Amino acid sequence: MKKYNPNWYTIPEFAAKKPICVYHKEQEQDKPKEHGIRNLHVLGRTYYEIEKSLTGTVWLRITADDYYKLYINETFVGQGPAPAYPEAYYYNKINIAPYLKSGKNVLAVHLYYQGLINRVWNSGDNRFGVAADIITEHDDFEPKWKYQISQAYSGEPVGYDTQFLEDFDGRLWEENWNSLSYDDSGWQMMMPAQTEMGYCFQEQLIKPLAVSKRDPAQLINRSNPVTGEMEWFVDMGQEITGALNILAEGKEGSRIKIHCGEECDDSGNVCYEMRCGCRYEEEWILREGHNILEPFDYKGFRYAQIIPGSGAVIKAVTAEERHYPMEESACTFRSENKTLDQIFKICKNAVKCGTQEGYLDCPTREKGQYLGDAIVTAHAQIWLTGSVEMLRKCIRQFALTDRICPGLMGVAPGSFMQEIADFSLLWFQLLLLDYKFTKDREFLRTYYPTAKKIIRHFSKYERADGLLCQVADKWNLVDWPENLRDAYDFSLTRPVVAPGCHNVINALYIGAIKSLTEVEEILEIDRSVDFERRKASYIKAFYRTGQKLFADSETSSHCALHSNIYPLYFGLVPGEATETVAGFLLQKGLCCGVMVSYYYLKALAASGYYQDVYQTLLNETKYGWVNMLREGATACFEAWGKEQKWNTSLCHPWACAPIPVLIEDVIGFAPDPAQKEGFRFNPHIPKELNDLELTVPFNGRRYTIIREQGKTYLNSCNPSEKCR
Repeated sequence: MKKYNPNWYTIPEFAAKKPICVYHKEQEQDKPKEHGIRNLHVLGRTYYEIEKSLTGTVWLRITADDYYKLYINETFVGQGPAPAYPEAYYYNKINIAPYLKSGKNVLAVHLYYQGLINRVWNSGDNRFGVAADIITEHDDFEPKWKYQISQAYSGEPVGYDTQFLEDFDGRLWEENWNSLSYDDSGWQMMMPAQTEMGYCFQEQLIKPLAVSKRDPAQLINRSNPVTGEMEWFVDMGQEITGALNILAEGKEGSRIKIHCGEECDDSGNVCYEMRCGCRYEEEWILREGHNILEPFDYKGFRYAQIIPGSGAVIKAVTAEERHYPMEESACTFRSENKTLDQIFKICKNAVKCGTQEGYLDCPTREKGQYLGDAIVTAHAQIWLTGSVEMLRKCIRQFALTDRICPGLMGVAPGSFMQEIADFSLLWFQLLLLDYKFTKDREFLRTYYPTAKKIIRHFSKYERADGLLCQVADKWNLVDWPENLRDAYDFSLTRPVVAPGCHNVINALYIGAIKSLTEVEEILEIDRSVDFERRKASYIKAFYRTGQKLFADSETSSHCALHSNIYPLYFGLVPGEATETVAGFLLQKGLCCGVMVSYYYLKALAASGYYQDVYQTLLNETKYGWVNMLREGATACFEAWGKEQKWNTSLCHPWACAPIPVLIEDVIGFAPDPAQKEGFRFNPHIPKELNDLELTVPFNGRRYTIIREQGKTYLNSCNPSEKCR
């Protein structure tokens, strides 16, 4: 198949615009000025004729910036591309033969340019348009597009400028615009871009999103508990990512208000002014007769209220749910402890909702792929799906940010530039996670240069003993939110961290060096950095021999939880202090953020405290997953409780540590390159769990671990079978 290099078609407003470079170090320049056009919806159409004798595959290769939704002869086909940097921009390759008929066919695209600098797309950069070609066994065809700007959508930005509300005016909507019979004689032709757009196209190797209809768990026509007005109350049964689909009848100009949210207040009204910072209130204006709501973007929500005004009648309500493909039966867990089952369930749902075309930190406020969040989500998502393609996309996209800073950015892709030192140093965990599941040395070799660049970047902050002092170009996070740093005794001012040498950044730096040496050993490369010297310096600066604990800074006597989690996780603790440090962690409990809990649990498990790990998963304090359940969670939260952060998102997969911890450390099924089968099975199942069943996908097979009457069994089968 020929190289993908079609013409880039756009509209006159963008044809002569030069792309804006949105890249910059976070602290080094002002936010780029955004193009004046924002929230632009453009409908495009083209025709494709085929002969009756045509057989075989018909490939459509298509991309758009920022995004497209594709229809063929009115049927929804797919959407994309996954957000990406122009230097490695994705196109989708779709077999459209099943959607074509003999004769004339219409291909229709709903294109979108958001125009904001944010974490979602590389938008606000003057790049808008579509590029496509059609490949058959007989010929190639490059479609030329007619277009119409849709005026039906309006609304203000919400979240962190991550989406526009969709107030929808049905009177202005191009009804049946994607059908063959639609009259587009008044539409204009799109034109090739007149400037170099700077794209380097590559086929998108991750799967397209799974988009499906979901019926509400509860749909009630009721009198509003406060106002008494008639309305429809919708409960999807759990947090979902998607949008409402509503059918309505109405008179011209009738209005319907739509409120969505993650929770309800005490009166039973939906909290559409959400605690996460999004305000999900939209208005739908009807045309005369039959109306269908046409949502484009998505939300994270569970509840909705649909409030019809005079002359409007609601006929049907469903939801369009979207997420990265995840077969529900591929990874399942059931035990006699129903609380543990529920914890697994809310973590699984958060991973499902938050894994879209990247590992999103949340599907509401930010909608961005943060490096630190991605480590935890990726580990869980691999177990839930048996696949690493999303992880590899994540690794590649963060590696691409080395052109902005060799020490990498904290969020990628997207036009929003943010740098977090802790996350950059944890990038190695993504790389080693891939190797843990694939044993692919060549993939590791590909990104070895990126690993070297990260260490080289941070090494400029080294003092004579090899420790980092005042890493000033990136946010020193330690943990988030700030109130879950366990009184960490070092000033973490922003944008520039205070002078001095503090524990966590050095533990992460030396851990990154240790990870680099692991990569070099796997690749049979000589060590490039002296890990042992820096480890000794770290112990000398932060270890307090009297307490057998690590302090927060070299001048402090305070020992925060975080100052001891990372040295235990990375193996920096002197042998005589392992028991003391582990006991300190257990005494403190999870008084940390939910992301750091992953390292807390993994560190304890690596030290042999399996029973304690199990008990921690089920702890009933305010710091744990049980507290989330008490507060009604159907997806794990951004913090342990709704009030523990000022803007808590109620769907944040960075809290999904129980999935990999339960599978690998409690039940004991984990990848192991030293074993012939590629895994080890070393169960540490507590005696309290006499009855459980876990099914996981691994290396193209499906494994089931069963515990019955105190005995544990491991079975394997093909993916299509149930192991018993």
